[in-house]
Amino acid sequence: MKKLIPLLVLVGAMASQGQDWIVNFNNSNLPNTTQHPDRLVRSAPGGPGITGTNYQAVLLFAAPGGSLNPAQAPARFRVSTTLSPGTWQGGDRTLTGIGSTPGTQVQMQVAVFDINRFATYAAAVAGGGILGRSTLFTYTIPTPPLAPDAADLVNFDGFVVPEPSVIGLGLVGAAALFMLRRRKAS
Repeated sequence: MKKLIPLLVLVGAMASQGQDWIVNFNNSNLPNTTQHPDRLVRSAPGGPGITGTNYQAVLLFAAPGGSLNPAQAPARFRVSTTLSPGTWQGGDRTLTGIGSTPGTQVQMQVAVFDINRFATYAAAVAGGGILGRSTLFTYTIPTPPLAPDAADLVNFDGFVVPEPSVIGLGLVGAAALFMLRRRKAS
């Protein structure tokens, strides 16, 4: 019996540490506030929000100071006819390995890539195809009782993802300047 009690305590401690926290990976449910005035992913500063199910948002997370890892599946942005441009169709994402201890801080970032160019987030990273990233933001695992928005990413701020046509025009312009410079040097 004396050996069974420490074993039960150890199993209980491991079970409480082994639970992963789940967050609501959405930006359409977040209100604009003075501290966070814009929650959309846009094609230009102050421009329209991006649309197209080829664009995907990935939630990256880590303990403070750790390496960011993607959480489960990416989320697709909405179709071009949506009434909510700049938002993705997210859902619950599990923060594997973080635990569920109240007060635990998690560093997060949202990255966007185009699945017409790269089939997966890993391929986009390897091929230099990440179109944009949010600033790092912090999520703190709340203390029970939980508020209705406890799993929301309340510290997320929107960011700009340049449209591919803007990137393409920039590359064409840079190539033209390079060729003009070489011609003058000859």
